[in-house]
This record gives sequence, structure tokens and C-alpha cells, in this order.
Amino acid sequence: MNIKPEQLPNNLQNRLEPVYFIFGSEILLVEQSLTTIKDAAKKQGFNDRIRFDIDGNFSWDIIFSTISSPSLFAEKRIIECHLTTGKIGVKGSKALTELTDSIPDDVLLIVSSGKLDKAQQKSKWFKALDKKGVTIQHWEVQSEHLVGWVHNQMTQLGLKPNNEVANAIAYCTEGNLLASMQEIQKLQIAYPDGHIDVDDYLNQIDQQSHYTVFGVIDAALKGDSKKVNKIFSSLVDDATPPVILISSLYREIKALIVMSIELKQNQQIDVILHNHRVWQKRKPLITNALKVHSYQQLQKLLLSLGRIDRSLKGMDNLNVYDELRSILITLSGKIQWIR
Repeated sequence: MNIKPEQLPNNLQNRLEPVYFIFGSEILLVEQSLTTIKDAAKKQGFNDRIRFDIDGNFSWDIIFSTISSPSLFAEKRIIECHLTTGKIGVKGSKALTELTDSIPDDVLLIVSSGKLDKAQQKSKWFKALDKKGVTIQHWEVQSEHLVGWVHNQMTQLGLKPNNEVANAIAYCTEGNLLASMQEIQKLQIAYPDGHIDVDDYLNQIDQQSHYTVFGVIDAALKGDSKKVNKIFSSLVDDATPPVILISSLYREIKALIVMSIELKQNQQIDVILHNHRVWQKRKPLITNALKVHSYQQLQKLLLSLGRIDRSLKGMDNLNVYDELRSILITLSGKIQWIR
């Protein structure tokens, strides 16, 4: 039985199913569901837990032997199986299917894995898990939903949500949910009463970003080419991986292109910035960039960024760092030759 992640708490209130299978590419979301299940199981007497990390060479006899042996600590046990890959082989598929079909009443089977392709979701073992118990798939949190996700996590941890803070966290963690959660947990420690000093926190983030990838992009959007050169040189000296710069620039320029299109459709800039959840401190930067660069210029920058990415992967012959600096200087409003 397949259910949505948000349906899990209600499902657990009714009764525990014999099998739970959680999978998806977002590790944090998978772990959160696993914790919810294990907490509910503990309340129902499942106090003993044994975990197995399973790959294609795993010996499944260990699990069958464990289940057949009486527990020294509790009558009810959780057998947790983490599939390090969805490719568990013919023997693994047969064993997991058999295990699912013969799970005893005093054992709760919890299976988890990362992202599974369509073929794996049509496999015999997958269907066996889905038929016997509950299956939950976690999808990636899309960028347009990230601020809302941060907002919800803040609420769950007892923090008074604030749109500016949520936007700042979403921007600075670039969709990395683990990093976002760590930032939220820092807020929980810093503001135990749940009331965040918004100005103080935003100033902290602003200071922290000065000599980071975010800092160099913001300097470019502001039109400060001298600061761009200074920060970029610092990033190169620190051996910042080019892929981080490429992905961050791609996200920023792509968003500018969309906003540029909306401007051409005579939408108001304030409405556009609001709809794209632009952090208050960045609104002047984005506004400036949209005034300086036309839709065509931004498209050209994006195409150049694509060639830099191909060069990084060995499919083109550009000097990656030099070209990235050129794009940033061009983004700052200083004319550069963009191939």
C-alpha cells in the first residue's frame, strides 16, 4: 500500500503494519520517516532493533537466523534493512520476497533505500514489500517549494517562522536539505524561546557570505567588479570546486532569465520579486541585474556557462576558472568577450 509521507502519522495511529518501505533521493526526508516509524513502534513495545546494511553481496541467511533466534532483550523486535543500492541481485530479490512473506508477528520489518528507477519499482521484491505493508516514496523538494519546507521545519522545532529567515536559509543552502536542517537546528539552539532576532540573524548570514560563492555572485549582481575579482581570487586560492560555482551561477542566471521574461510581459518588478521569493536583502541586487542585462544577454551567459560545464567534464577545452571569472565580470556589468 502506497501512501504519501504526510499521511504516515495518521497511518501509525491506527495500527502498525508488518512492513514499512521508505525510499527516495532525499536522505533527510527518508530518515525523518524512519524515525517517525521507530518512535511509534517503540511505544508499542518494539524495544529491540537490529540494522543491516545490504548490498548485492549480502548474506541474507544472517537475517533469517536473527529472526529465528529469540531476542535476549525484548519480545518485539525491529529488523531494519538499508539497501545501499536497489540492485540487490537475484538471490537478494528472492530472499527479500521470502522474508516479507514470512515475517512473524513479533517482528517489524523496516526497509529503506535511496532513489529507485522505474525498473526497480517493478521488481518482484518491490511489489512484495508494497503488498505486505506500507510504501512511502520521498521526492526531491523542488526549489519553488524549498522556502515552504524550511518554514514547516522551523514550526516543527518550535521556532516562530519568518519568511525572510526561511528565504535566507533556502538561498544559502541551495536546496541541500541536510544543510538547511542544520541551519534551522542552530537557530533552535540560539533562540530557545523560538523568537528569532531577525535583523541579527540576517546580518550574520550576510557577513558569512562575503567570501563565499554566494558573496561573489551577489557582488556581481551589485555591479562591483573589483569585489568580484577579490572574492573570486580568494575562492580559487581556497580550491573551491568549479562545479559549485557553475551550479550556483546556473541557478541564479536561470532565475534571472525567467524574471526577465516576466518583465517583458509588463509584470511589476515588486510582484515578480515577491513571486520568486527573493530575500529582502537581495531585492536591490536582482533589480539592478535585471536593469543592466537584457533577456538575450542572460541567455548568452547561460550558454557560455554550459560550455564551461562541458570543459569541466572534458568535452571542451576552455580554461574553467578563467571563463568563470569572465562570466562573473560580465554579470557585474563590465563588458567581457563571452564565447
